[in-house]
Amino acid sequence: MAMEKYQKWTLVLIAALLIFRVAALFISPLGLHGDEAQYWAWSKDLDWGYFTKPPLIAWVIWSTTSLFGDAEWAVRLSSPVLHSLIAFVIFRTARDAFNARTGFWAAAVYLLMPALWLSSSIVSTDVSLLLCWALAMNAWLHLRERASWPRALQLGAAIGMGLLAKYAMLFFIPALIAAIIFDPATRKGLTNIKGAAAGLLALLIFTPNILWNAAHDFATVSHTADNANLGHSFPFHPAELLSFLGDQFGVFGPITFGVYILALIAALKGRLSGPAKWIAFFGLSPLLIISLEALLSRANANWAVTSYIAGSILTAHFGLTYGPRAIKWLRGGIWAQTMICLVLGIALLSPTLTNSLGLANAVKRLRAWPETTALIRTAFEKGHEGRAFETVSVDQRILFYDINYYMRGAPLPLTILMPDGVAKHHAHLTSALQAKDGPVLVVNYYKNNQEALKTVFARLEPLPPISIDLGGGKRRELKLWAGYGYRTKA
Repeated sequence: MAMEKYQKWTLVLIAALLIFRVAALFISPLGLHGDEAQYWAWSKDLDWGYFTKPPLIAWVIWSTTSLFGDAEWAVRLSSPVLHSLIAFVIFRTARDAFNARTGFWAAAVYLLMPALWLSSSIVSTDVSLLLCWALAMNAWLHLRERASWPRALQLGAAIGMGLLAKYAMLFFIPALIAAIIFDPATRKGLTNIKGAAAGLLALLIFTPNILWNAAHDFATVSHTADNANLGHSFPFHPAELLSFLGDQFGVFGPITFGVYILALIAALKGRLSGPAKWIAFFGLSPLLIISLEALLSRANANWAVTSYIAGSILTAHFGLTYGPRAIKWLRGGIWAQTMICLVLGIALLSPTLTNSLGLANAVKRLRAWPETTALIRTAFEKGHEGRAFETVSVDQRILFYDINYYMRGAPLPLTILMPDGVAKHHAHLTSALQAKDGPVLVVNYYKNNQEALKTVFARLEPLPPISIDLGGGKRRELKLWAGYGYRTKA
């Protein structure tokens, strides 16, 4: 009866938050960020890889936009839906590892952590990654209890698809190896033909992306390495590490992250029951790897987000194990952060409230893109010196993809400048401006870029700039030029 009760509560919580978050997508006034618009563009050209990411994000967006069209809410729809599935997988994993009560609280910790409120309102590569990680952990837990072919195939498929979502799925491997070394049950469950089959299946699923990279000079791998920036001149950056760790209180929650640290310590010391010690490996692996990266270079707050699948389970288990005071702190932390996130989320649905609360800077890149593209279209249609523009060309990736998305109803010929002839992102691979006599309508995002533009255009004539009020005292300023005689420096 207790199991049925907590499962019912979990499903009610998941359903209520899903309805709220999908409704928020429908009424949100915020446009797509350039990264989201980039992923949408990829979904119109499905492949086994892209310059900066593996392909799963494009496939996911294709699945929702094929059904519901290309509106912003449809592009983002997968996020709240997949997060709901992740929460249910977390419930099932925690229930099987401990009990249904722990499963309910683990799902609640996950669904109500601050990062989830943001992540449910955008489309990103993290969401698919988190689902694959949760499914892989669930499969591992069952395999350590009883090795079966369905669970072995689940593990292999989850790891393989996770690698197609984001290469951060590789952080799962050290945790799995550590569990095999130190946990006899894991060793028994995976060091057999079923474990080998899981590994082979993961490799088989991931192989098309490897082949795509090989055919494109390992573009995604090179970009990932460049993004890590480990070749920094100074060997250690303690300030970056402290900043990254401080950010985790905002990602997981100010109180819940503190409880999570205590839970990790207790688990590793053997003070928590069941497989808590081995679950801790799957939380520590991404957290330690990205902390090391932060120390050596830098790290974004979300790079260790996979830690919070295990984190939600351990935090709930710790809170319920250490008595009324611990669960009181946990419950209080969850509801306090939920109220704050709800207030901020509702405020962002109203431009007036957003501006009055001083949040305009946080959303300025999501505003007024239809107005921006309308002014670019007007400038393009005017031409220059009695000649029609041959193309629109921009000097920044985010700008390129937002214009591309918001001109989708009546697209203009759109390209991007690649002055040195070296591709640095996917738009350079697919839409780089080629040598052209002109005129070209140049949309200039970067400030003080005129001298650089003059090195690749034989003649550059200024046009009236674009200046758009974004609200809250923020403006979008774009310079326009008529460019003639474009040649790259390569």
